[in-house]
Amino acid sequence: MTRFVLLALDGLRPDMISAEATPHIARLVAEGTRFANARSIFPSETRVATPSLITGCRPGGHGMVANTLFDAAAAPDRLLRTKLVSDLLAMAQGRESPLLRPSLGERLADAGRSFALVSAGTAGAARLLHPAAERLGQFRWNVEEDDTATAAAMRGRFGPTPPHAVPNIPRLRHAARILLEHVLPELRPDVTLVWLSEPDVSFHWGGLLAPHAREALRAADAIVGQVAAWRDAQPDAAEIVIGVLSDHGHVTGRGKLSLVEELIRAGFRAGTGMSAATDIVVAPAAAPGLWLRDPALAPQVAEWLMTQPWCAVLLARDATLLPEGAAVPLSLLGSGHARSADLVVTFAGSEEPDEWGLPGFAPFDAPDVPEGGGMHGGLHRSELATVLVFQGGPMRRGAVAQQPADLTDIAPSLLHLLGLGHEGCEGAPLAAAWDGAADSPPAREVIALPRGFVLEAMRPAGGGRLYPTALRRR
Repeated sequence: MTRFVLLALDGLRPDMISAEATPHIARLVAEGTRFANARSIFPSETRVATPSLITGCRPGGHGMVANTLFDAAAAPDRLLRTKLVSDLLAMAQGRESPLLRPSLGERLADAGRSFALVSAGTAGAARLLHPAAERLGQFRWNVEEDDTATAAAMRGRFGPTPPHAVPNIPRLRHAARILLEHVLPELRPDVTLVWLSEPDVSFHWGGLLAPHAREALRAADAIVGQVAAWRDAQPDAAEIVIGVLSDHGHVTGRGKLSLVEELIRAGFRAGTGMSAATDIVVAPAAAPGLWLRDPALAPQVAEWLMTQPWCAVLLARDATLLPEGAAVPLSLLGSGHARSADLVVTFAGSEEPDEWGLPGFAPFDAPDVPEGGGMHGGLHRSELATVLVFQGGPMRRGAVAQQPADLTDIAPSLLHLLGLGHEGCEGAPLAAAWDGAADSPPAREVIALPRGFVLEAMRPAGGGRLYPTALRRR
């Protein structure tokens, strides 16, 4: 019976994979199937990507629309930070999870199958990846959680979790011990997901090719090698599929700004929570969201934004609030939801090389990321491009699949190979991974957008969903 071990390397750009920098991933690429047209979702943020991966739906379906967001029903006076379990529970308003679609763990449990999560990321991301773990009696361990029975059991056996560091290598190695010494050999889940917080942490705090970022990437790649070695030593190795993926890419942040401060200087009453003195709530990000007290303010705000050199295209939950052609509906990207911001700002980036010689840099609004640090969240080509490789079991050997793919297609693929249905998922099985006849290049599209920009996108050759690829100038 096929089993799956998925390793997610947070923030890894596909153009960073090489025999020198990531030898173990490069080996899996050479021996398995790599999806050349794998993409993230919008916004390309981790705690939007994780629900997309685990539900098979885009943000408009699962309802997690940003890493940081405003929800007046849950917290009218402040922003919600989805890395915090407490804020996720506030959004859930008494339910188990704020997600509006079932998770992979729930779907597997309904069929008598098992799912396990080992996470070196944030507690909020881990909760979104496996929200029903306690109810289902399944395994979820995260480096930031210390108040659960699972955390206590792992601490008793493996010792305390190392503190957060940059690079975050001690935590990665601690998670790898729990995975390799307990989860894989003893629990033997049908599907195991391992979330590695590097290279994302080091990209943010120093740049994409800084020495400590390269060290972090090597450490994450070494864990991929350990998992592959464990798999190859198993009596059922031929039935164990290893998947390597990333949730988004990165660009170099160049031109840091505070949208709240810019709005205030322009005469607007902006802040990070709604109050008597605030008309616009702003969530800082690589694609900041704006929630308006009065939707009638939208044309005035949009008119000002469109005069700013750093502003690219405006996205809107309800584009009819603005003059025709002034904004792009979030629904075009599969990201429109009742929780979405009224307006979302995208920044005007470049595909020219950055200081590391890598293509891609853009302005950003993130108080805790330094100028020159890695950023993600927008529609830049290097933010949307992701890693997706499957190796072992029924997967094709030495293949490069052209079929378009994003995070929502992964869960349906696993369910299909386990003989289970994927009804309710927006994504579809990536048949090109195991059937070469099912592969074909995508149909490419270029969609004209306001202010001299275009959206490059693709669809499956026979038609279907739009897969955004890049926002760029004409």
